[in-house]
Amino acid sequence: MITININMRNNLNAIDNNYHLLTESFMRVVNKGLALPFTKKIMTQAVAIGIASISLNTHANTEVKELATTVVKEEKKDDYKVEKASSEKYQTSLLNTPKTITVVNEQVLKDQGVTSLNDALRNVAGVSTFGAGEGGGGNITTNDKITIRGFSANGNIYIDGIRDIAGYSRDMFNFEQVEVTKGASSSITGKGSSGGSINLVTKQAEQDEFSNAEASYDDAERLRLTLDHNTQLNEKVALRINGLYTQGGDAFDNGVEEYQTTAIAPSLRVDFNDRTSLIADLLYMKQDNNPMLGLPWVNADAAAQLGYKEGPLPTQFWNNYYGVAKRDFEDVSVNLATLLIEHQLADNILLRSQTRLASNEKQSILSRPLVRSSRDAETGKYTYFNEISVDWVQAIDQENDLFVTQFDAIFNLASGNIKHDLVVGAEYYQEETTRYTLSSSLKLNSNFVSIDKPNTNSPFSGEISRSGEPTVVKGTGLALYALDSITLNDQWLATVGLRFEDYQAEGSSYVRQVIDNKRVSVYVDDLSADGTFFSWNGSLAYKPNAQTNYYFGIANSQDPAGGDLAFSGSSLEGITRVSSLDPQEAKTYELGAKWDLFAEKLQISTALFLTKKTVLDTDLDGTYFLAGEQQAKGLEFSANGSINDQLSVLASYTHQETEVTQDYNPDTQGNGLSAAPEDSANVWFNYTLDKLSLGAGAQYSSGNIYWRRNTAYFDSGSQTILNVMAGYDVTDKLALQFNIDNLTDKEYVTDYSARGHFRPGNPRTMKLTVRYQF
Repeated sequence: MITININMRNNLNAIDNNYHLLTESFMRVVNKGLALPFTKKIMTQAVAIGIASISLNTHANTEVKELATTVVKEEKKDDYKVEKASSEKYQTSLLNTPKTITVVNEQVLKDQGVTSLNDALRNVAGVSTFGAGEGGGGNITTNDKITIRGFSANGNIYIDGIRDIAGYSRDMFNFEQVEVTKGASSSITGKGSSGGSINLVTKQAEQDEFSNAEASYDDAERLRLTLDHNTQLNEKVALRINGLYTQGGDAFDNGVEEYQTTAIAPSLRVDFNDRTSLIADLLYMKQDNNPMLGLPWVNADAAAQLGYKEGPLPTQFWNNYYGVAKRDFEDVSVNLATLLIEHQLADNILLRSQTRLASNEKQSILSRPLVRSSRDAETGKYTYFNEISVDWVQAIDQENDLFVTQFDAIFNLASGNIKHDLVVGAEYYQEETTRYTLSSSLKLNSNFVSIDKPNTNSPFSGEISRSGEPTVVKGTGLALYALDSITLNDQWLATVGLRFEDYQAEGSSYVRQVIDNKRVSVYVDDLSADGTFFSWNGSLAYKPNAQTNYYFGIANSQDPAGGDLAFSGSSLEGITRVSSLDPQEAKTYELGAKWDLFAEKLQISTALFLTKKTVLDTDLDGTYFLAGEQQAKGLEFSANGSINDQLSVLASYTHQETEVTQDYNPDTQGNGLSAAPEDSANVWFNYTLDKLSLGAGAQYSSGNIYWRRNTAYFDSGSQTILNVMAGYDVTDKLALQFNIDNLTDKEYVTDYSARGHFRPGNPRTMKLTVRYQF
């Protein structure tokens, strides 16, 4: 969060008084025929947005707050460009931040009809949501699965700057912005974040009055209803409630798949005075789904025997459901409670405290569809049949709990011509994951269904219940950090950051042991890992003018043992060895440039990047050590904002080369990283003319490769997905919008499991949305 000194604050009235003279002067220039991209509306937004930022961050008087609220809503209405990331740890504007940060704001999400995090991330090149199996192990799940610059970011998803608990697919109904920061950044976000991180910005209560209702329906038979109601209870207290109900989602019309979500998210804001405020947010979300985990994969032997092409099951079967409809299910519940208190201690000192309690529970039984086979005991060869096995299931029973409290002191200091925007803070957190083993006594009347016309209602008997002891891993961390953005003069900027973190993990796991010449799984409950580590960042930037920034930055990240709430290693000796090792470390080097063009309405950025990560490796005896190395390098480009009053654009392109550069096994060296397409790009244009709004865009990927055991198991191939939109404001309060995703009905794969199945991307989907503003 940016704070200002008292002189700037006293200049607010002067800015307001001179504002109309300024805009009228520009309008006279335009009216004389000069081809300058200024209008009174744009100038209104530009100047008022600056006033809004100042007034919000200093908690000024009531009149200034009303102006700020109005302007923020205007920015959301017309502009794709965002001036600053929401995190208080970034004290400078995006133009002056020496990192690649892409912000997808609420207007983009609305224009594209985005409802999920995965769909929002299609706007950011270099970010892949291709599953490649959970944790790279070839296990498809329905959770969000994300890689950034070739490195997993599943544990680096944040909500308002606090790490979110894993284990579900995130809906966007209560978020107004998605921020993707690329490159190692543990000094800012904490442990992990090798390739980057994702921050979701919550819709919080505002000192304003507005209500919006939205209903949509698509040809996947998905009904979606949302409500966003904000009211001022009095001059100091505001309440906002976001609600969601959605049901449907049978994209391939298999007659079984269905996803139901019910959620409510109240937010309370109390402005005690012009210096102190409190925001309390709650979120409750319940998902009751009947998903399909995937479709069968046809290996080379099965293809030769059955006459199919090797790879994904032929597309004429993609509308079949391969599972047991009355058995398979997925239940998810999410609870979050957040308390934020801000106090302007002095004109140049802001104190900020944020605390969160969160929990997540997920239970699911889902079929793993496999082409039926039998193995000859003598020859070891497999015979394949024109049937699908549905008796093998993925069973998940997991609980996640989180407590985090953060305290930040933000100082705006000056010493001569040098200015410091300094953030000093501390964070304490506890996170816990409990995993239960599900034992099945289910008996199906038939363990197989036909490929052509599967019976989705196969009867069964028995039950699924918990068995054995659950594995519980509890992580505790304490961090101290200092981040300084230094203005040396008008042309030179620098940043430095340091974070000290002490992390401990303790808990239980099942390990493999050999007893009586038999390999068995043994429960061990006294496991532990700990680590103390430093994360850092530094950069230097040159600004030849106010609209240009050239920078070079370097930063690292640290992944301690047990940091993902699981112990690495299948044996007790392996876990003990890994737990004694130093954290895995990544370093990112980035050389970039950013420009604000078209009267600072459009921001263009480009960067060269290199990330090297030291990772766990094993020798022939299975002994773990830190000697492996993975690398990602490449070039990025992005454009975000408005070209003129009518035309907005959000675009990006990434070329990256990923590689295993060091490994004990020389055959592994030279392999790529999973879910890291060499080229990816996206573009979205929106053209607004009076009441009509037209949008069109595309996402391109050169192909996702899944690597496992030195083999490129699967290459999804290149794909281009086209999307279009048309919107019309019927009245000042009523609006209609029509979206078509995957306009050309492209057939492609979004997830792959080395265990015998895959997930297809959604076919062409048409959606009608009705919005009403009360």
